[in-house]
Amino acid sequence: MKKLNIIYIHAHDLGRFCEPMGYDIPAPNLMRFAKEGVLFRQCYASAPTCAPSRAALLTGQYPHCCGMLGLPSEPLGYSMNDYSRHISAFLKQQGYSTALVGAQHVAREPWAPPEDVLAYDHFLNAETRDGSLDKPGLAASAAEFLEQEHEEPFFLSVGFFDPHRNNDGDRRTFIESRPIDEPADIDERARYCQPWPHMPDNAITRREMANFRMGVAWLDKDVGTVLEAIDRAGLRENSLVIFTTDHGPGVCEMKTTLTDRGTGVVTIIRGPSDPSYGDTSLFTGGRVIDAMTQHIDLYPTFCEAINAEKPDWLDGKSLMPLIRDEVEELHNCIFSEQTYHYSAEPRPLRAVRTKRYKYIRSYRADAPRGIDEGPPQAWWKTFGYKNMLFPDESLFDLVFDPNEANNLANSPDHAEVLKEMRKHLRDWMKSTDDPLIDGAIPIPPVGRHD
Repeated sequence: MKKLNIIYIHAHDLGRFCEPMGYDIPAPNLMRFAKEGVLFRQCYASAPTCAPSRAALLTGQYPHCCGMLGLPSEPLGYSMNDYSRHISAFLKQQGYSTALVGAQHVAREPWAPPEDVLAYDHFLNAETRDGSLDKPGLAASAAEFLEQEHEEPFFLSVGFFDPHRNNDGDRRTFIESRPIDEPADIDERARYCQPWPHMPDNAITRREMANFRMGVAWLDKDVGTVLEAIDRAGLRENSLVIFTTDHGPGVCEMKTTLTDRGTGVVTIIRGPSDPSYGDTSLFTGGRVIDAMTQHIDLYPTFCEAINAEKPDWLDGKSLMPLIRDEVEELHNCIFSEQTYHYSAEPRPLRAVRTKRYKYIRSYRADAPRGIDEGPPQAWWKTFGYKNMLFPDESLFDLVFDPNEANNLANSPDHAEVLKEMRKHLRDWMKSTDDPLIDGAIPIPPVGRHD
């Protein structure tokens, strides 16, 4: 079989909140892409925080298996156990040329300089005069690479920063990638917004959503630039193109939680238009799949797509049986985890999800809540949000409680379900050597260096 190009486009903090997932948040380029490919509506990240989520996708391993329990930056200093397991290194061994544009978020100086540990042939990140990343120029850099002549099949990772919240200074806009403040008509925009389903509808939450929508608009424009470059270069016939994000939005009770709001992600895959590329050409036609899938399924899918032997470390399953209609479900259970985010304050959580139930186990009741400070979080704090403790156990019936608001862990009617879900989680933690299995919270690498 001829070798496919693989183009991996990823957003930052998008979750499922965009037009292809049915939300009134316009994203015309993503919508067109979804209608050309396959939308996986029930896809989940392995972690609701940046580096652990991305490391899991890029190694096909759960975060605690690949070593990424928190961010690689200070004050944590996490890194992968083995960077040769990164998909770029694996594909390089299969004869691929590899290139990175934009965010990578799994290696950080001084512990792991990206150019030293990541097996990309080309680092195409343009820099500004002060040495920072030229975030508005990322789409153009990706397009330039795509329109070059390619003698070898290639893997291109394109990491956009939108719609990640901008937490610098007093800015309240989500547009981290561009140095702008809220537009003059933000109040008008916010007036007709509907906030996230788990948040009260008021002027503060509507304004937050108005800012988020701007971030999605910039992201969608950049994705459109990349998709247009693929078409201009004649690469649609021989390329597998993936769009996804790392986890939910940087709004309280979403990112850094193991609810579906935190781990649910939009995932769209479009296969090559040339049918000679085999079953990968079945990723087409605007199909929607409701089976539970997860980010760690992408690595084994890539292996099967290019007819490469799957490494023995992979924790996920190939999506190809779903695409071929050989099975209705890949997974009975989906697992997710949170240990650290960006601070030395741990958020040790583990979860298992079935089609009907979600069980979350907390290993620290006083763990800090909320992330990526913004007006809604500040407003919630006036009502005691900061002092709300994580329950030791949470059980949700997702059929009747999709927003995961009614904890059934103490319900006598659900005692057997609770027992079964506990067993699912403990068996998984034991089989994957989760360091949290006995409740001891791992110390971050930087702390161990002291």
